[in-house]
Amino acid sequence: MATTGSSPQLRPSRLLTQQDKLARAHDEEVYPLFGQKLADLLTAGLVLVPRAHILQVGCALGDTTALLAQKMDADSRLIAVEATPALVERVRASVDVEHMGKHVFFRAHQLDGKLPFAENGFDHVLANVALPELATPAAQIADLVRVTKPGGELRLATPLAGTWREFLDVYSDVLVRLRKHEMAEALAAYRNTFPEPEALATQLETAGTGKVTVETVHWELMFRTGREFFYAPVIELGPLPRWKAIAGKGPEMQDTFMAVKQAIDTYYGGTAFSVSVYAGVFSGPKA
Repeated sequence: MATTGSSPQLRPSRLLTQQDKLARAHDEEVYPLFGQKLADLLTAGLVLVPRAHILQVGCALGDTTALLAQKMDADSRLIAVEATPALVERVRASVDVEHMGKHVFFRAHQLDGKLPFAENGFDHVLANVALPELATPAAQIADLVRVTKPGGELRLATPLAGTWREFLDVYSDVLVRLRKHEMAEALAAYRNTFPEPEALATQLETAGTGKVTVETVHWELMFRTGREFFYAPVIELGPLPRWKAIAGKGPEMQDTFMAVKQAIDTYYGGTAFSVSVYAGVFSGPKA
């Protein structure tokens, strides 16, 4: 009975430790390979209006938050949002807003869901989010437009069609070879969630922005083997759970991914496994 009674007291400590580990891995391994490039594009050429109300969705390490705080005047207000309390605390610790004397606030909120802010509340909305990983990307786009003031600027950075192309080609080939046709169809549907630049610009304009400008970028991630690919934090903490869900559960999923790993090592044996990332930043005023 003593052991059972003591376990609830230990559980929160273990949970916080795990969150801290995930946040640290995101900081050190994921963000530099993925999010930083989008963050740099997101703030390039940004000019803040005086007394601005600014919303940053997806603040990651806090580098962009610090840059925004430096750009804003003493009468401006910035709210930075991240998905988990652990990530928010790491951002809060890395941005010395008291020294800057600026009005910066931090909030934990799941990025896939309605934002807890009033309509037409922000002069600038900057969102660094992976739309394909959201359950309802169209709703998220509409909500980003909703909280932007008329005449205010919305900037959205997100991965685009072609991202993970080399891996998804191998994965698709393996599913077809194993005659897992329903899984192959589910994988094709997943690939279609990555937007084409023109289609996403049109979607933003339909949701309520004016003319959207688009800047795209492409880079590659290199891996020596299939094992290194699957265990890289940028993959393991990123899209891997979604990919595994397509392959079912338990032994079936494990067998399928073992076949995918072997296919990667066979197709790319002796050379690096190079995987593409395509991303874009979409900017426009709210109509």
